[in-house]
Amino acid sequence: MARNLRNVDLNLLSIFAALMRDKNLSHTAENLAMTQPAVSQALKRLRSLYNDPLFERKGGKMMPTLKAEEIYPTVNQVLSDISSIMPESDKFYPEDSTLTFHINILGIDNRHFIGKIVETIRNKAPGISLKISTDNLFDAEKSLRDREYDLHIDYMKVESAGCHSEILFEDYLYIIAKHNHPQFGDKKSLLMSDYLSEEHAVLAPRKDNIYPLNHALTFFTGKRNIKYTGSSIQNVIEIVGMTDYICTMPSMVLKSMHNVGDYIWFLPPFKTPEITASMNWHWAIEHHQSHKWLRNEIVNICSTMTPLVNMQNNKT
Repeated sequence: MARNLRNVDLNLLSIFAALMRDKNLSHTAENLAMTQPAVSQALKRLRSLYNDPLFERKGGKMMPTLKAEEIYPTVNQVLSDISSIMPESDKFYPEDSTLTFHINILGIDNRHFIGKIVETIRNKAPGISLKISTDNLFDAEKSLRDREYDLHIDYMKVESAGCHSEILFEDYLYIIAKHNHPQFGDKKSLLMSDYLSEEHAVLAPRKDNIYPLNHALTFFTGKRNIKYTGSSIQNVIEIVGMTDYICTMPSMVLKSMHNVGDYIWFLPPFKTPEITASMNWHWAIEHHQSHKWLRNEIVNICSTMTPLVNMQNNKT
């Protein structure tokens, strides 16, 4: 028989969810503005409530038991549901805030873009800290839901009912090779046969083993000869500069390269749709004033960014 909810302190669920994220009593206490003994006492009550240890200390971390793993998705969803309907009690004043935002930016290797985000936040909210990563997320929706990241910015939209997305800018694709590539030295354009006959460097496949390019190119049906797979765009570009491999990259990447003269580039020899960079976040923080402010600042930054359409090659 289900317990009477009136006899259960539902605040314990928030502490449980925080422990699942932090896996550390001290960090959970700090993040929840509680004392460590208070968190320990809450954990003791949770263990009694579920008749399970829930967390076991391993390697310096509080690792969840199978029971904790089993109930966490439901607990987290319930807390998200409640959070989404609760009004924020205070207005957000960025100039006084000391929050830390974790932004994951994948595939948009534009130094100007990242630098502008850092500069804007520093000028408008000097107390705010930024953590910017370039992690390849296997399950972006889960990572956002678990608040591992506040935002995930990517050329691939997070297709999930649990996430919101906003298009930041449109972009186009180019074929990139080193400037002295033996097959492309005298070419002004590429044929499909040229593209398919070369060896390719690509970004690592995403969830469900889908390569980012295959996801973007609805009309591309060819089979590339993939010889190198890297985890970051910068890594792939560097390998292309050292080998005879070619790669297919967005124009924003090309635009941001400090050594662009070491490369040549071509428009793709096949039909390409516009690709879009999207900002993704979990719906549970949709109405948080601090996150609304951050998202608005990033949208404003991206309004000044333009792709390089039909950019002239650097070949003479």
